[in-house]
Amino acid sequence: MEKELTLIEIIGLAIRSEEAAAFFYGRVAKLIKNKIVRAKYESLAEEEGRHRKLLIGLYCKITGEKKPPAKIAGKPATAEGGFPVMVTSLEDSIRLAIRREEEAEAFYKNGAKHVIDDSAASSVLMYLADMEHGHFLLLKSELEAFIRDRDFYADNPEIQLLG
Repeated sequence: MEKELTLIEIIGLAIRSEEAAAFFYGRVAKLIKNKIVRAKYESLAEEEGRHRKLLIGLYCKITGEKKPPAKIAGKPATAEGGFPVMVTSLEDSIRLAIRREEEAEAFYKNGAKHVIDDSAASSVLMYLADMEHGHFLLLKSELEAFIRDRDFYADNPEIQLLG
């Protein structure tokens, strides 16, 4: 982390990251005609949504608030700096997702190190780091499959995501 973030800032950035990831995966899923591949992206979108809810629950427990924190002013808006609004191919979207999952894992692990005085928060952040690592592995396999057999994905090899 660039600067020392408070636990609330870490959670706030993480919530926005999970929102951005869910939106990204949901948007990609809508553009994929191959039902098997689309289902993977829909599943990732749903899981990122569950991560968001987990983080909101943690935030509410810590602060006593009833709703998620307001967006933190300044950049980055999310743990990974936010998603670009456009990719030009399915391969690019997979590569971008892989990179973002790596960044999210690192963010959560680093955050967990900084909140060692709150074992519950540290546990949640390490859990999320593990989940993001699982997404990384899934997407890495997906990229390998895409490169190996582009015909399987041929229903929609080119996609464009507009913001």
